[in-house]
Amino acid sequence: TRLRPPIAPQAILAVGRIAAQQLLGSDTPVGRLRGRRHLLEPQQIPLIVTYHPAYLLRSPGQKRKVWQDLCAARELLDEAAT
Repeated sequence: TRLRPPIAPQAILAVGRIAAQQLLGSDTPVGRLRGRRHLLEPQQIPLIVTYHPAYLLRSPGQKRKVWQDLCAARELLDEAAT
């Protein structure tokens, strides 16, 4: 068998409640988790939380917030590259 290298992401985008709550070990709603940077322990990987695409189908007015989250994730990747 081939050995796989360890995964070392520069950032994680948690899309939706299940992903965010499982990764962060929290039951806090997505609306309160999004809009700031989190750190995934113990590796200290930066993590951004955003809404699930299915939620946007029901609440299209939230698309601006998701765009802000995606821009924040891009900033994390840009920071990691420098």
